Amino acid sequence: MVLTRTVSPLVRPSNKVSHLALDNEGVLLAWNEGRHEVFIGRIESNQVRMEASVQHPHSITSLHFHRDSLIVGDELEGFTVYSTAGVLKQTVEVDGGVQSIASLGSRLAFLSGMGEVHLIDIEGEMSVNLSELHGCHDVVHFAVHSQKLAVATQDGRVFVMDDDKGPWSRPPRGTMGERITGLGFTQQGSFFLSREGHALVAGEEEAIEFELWRDGELIVRLEQRMRLLTSNPAAQGAVLGFDDGSVYSLDEQGELTLVMETKHPVFACLQVNDSIVASSWFYVHGKTKDMLWKVEHQGMPTCLAGNETSGSVIFAGDDQNDYTAPEPIGFVDLNESTYECDEAELSLWFSVESTPPSLSAEELYADTDDLLMHLTQDEQDAYTNTPSADSSDVLLEAMGDVADDVHDATSAFDEDSMTEELNKIEHLSVEETSDLMDALSATVDHVFKPQAVAGEAQDHLADADGTCVVLLDGRGTEDPHNHISSWSWHNERGEEVAAAPQVKVRLPIGKHVFELRVVDRDGSWTTDRVEILVRDGSTS
Repeated sequence: MVLTRTVSPLVRPSNKVSHLALDNEGVLLAWNEGRHEVFIGRIESNQVRMEASVQHPHSITSLHFHRDSLIVGDELEGFTVYSTAGVLKQTVEVDGGVQSIASLGSRLAFLSGMGEVHLIDIEGEMSVNLSELHGCHDVVHFAVHSQKLAVATQDGRVFVMDDDKGPWSRPPRGTMGERITGLGFTQQGSFFLSREGHALVAGEEEAIEFELWRDGELIVRLEQRMRLLTSNPAAQGAVLGFDDGSVYSLDEQGELTLVMETKHPVFACLQVNDSIVASSWFYVHGKTKDMLWKVEHQGMPTCLAGNETSGSVIFAGDDQNDYTAPEPIGFVDLNESTYECDEAELSLWFSVESTPPSLSAEELYADTDDLLMHLTQDEQDAYTNTPSADSSDVLLEAMGDVADDVHDATSAFDEDSMTEELNKIEHLSVEETSDLMDALSATVDHVFKPQAVAGEAQDHLADADGTCVVLLDGRGTEDPHNHISSWSWHNERGEEVAAAPQVKVRLPIGKHVFELRVVDRDGSWTTDRVEILVRDGSTS
């Protein structure tokens, strides 16, 4: 038995959902269905009243409410501003498209597909390329808080930009190179990150550390065995989710307290009033005071949003199976009490009754009007002009002539004629048989899904700093229909490093594996892997 909560299917979409956004008041919900369709709805009593829908021209990468607008980012053009009624307000072109968007006060901060961070005032049309301004290119992570913006680059550098105090650069740690795996802010604006770098002693594993900074001063540095994947500010400081499935609470002094173990990498985590909630695998886990509970989802709930005003949580995700129906958007009211149930019953809320009710013969044939519509006018007149007779007898009598005609036609086509026709087919030549099969299959439209090609294995020598820039190139991918809608490169930890056919990455000495995932318009996807070896290039 497990503790769980009541879950309501807020939306049953007609296509896969991969993004959702909740406005600051927790009243408006936006979500996408498939690659191009966006819906806006108003949440009322655990239900959604549809407000608007938008057919976006490009594949959607992010949804974000900003003031009285919905911002839709895509992988090709940039981002588009819509009113909450679905009316197009403006489009902002961005080289390489947009990966993610966040509000920075009255402005928008976004990370482009080229790894550059921009700041824009959509009302004043002011735009600043922060990567150009501060020399921080190839950005892989960024986070915002009030008037602060933090970014981490591919080569391990970290910058915090504060309107009040100007930019600050974190001092690099060690000389062997490091990689930032995650970063974020606490409720009061302290900055934290998770880093990994080569250990100082040759042959040892890479060191993973957690750091908390405040106003440019290191508050705490902790050695860890897990990598930070996701975080959110919370009342006590922040909530952190790690790749080993653990969820921690971080206070402003840098103390980490274990909240729960989900056993799988954490997709998202947040705090809603007195509940800490995290999504992992096919579950949403929660802890309210000292009670641990969980609910199950039909897909992997990568999207998680909370509303403190109503005390609710909304989640969505895809099961990554092209042959199953779309997964619903779930709604949990945290004000309701938890209850015990068997773990096998956690899926009942999204199970749909698919067996149609059976009809008796009387119910099936009771309405003769439905049968009359299939008769000719003469047959209908014969039926209606004989009200005293049994309806089934009248119908059979009215259809008698037709039945006789069918019987005569069947008799005319006797056994000898049938044998003769079959012999004609049997003695077809090879060419005639081929022509016949071609004709039968002429209307079949063959659709081939793309075949991902990540390229040949690579062998490189490291530069003097112990790293090497490597090109990941998936342009050899086979796609006969030219229907590819998205590209995605993932490292061996499952983290997405790029959403483009080719990308340059800086790698330390060692063996690395990257996976290319390619998805077409119909949602079909394939993968391929490439191994890259970076060897020590020093001659000493």
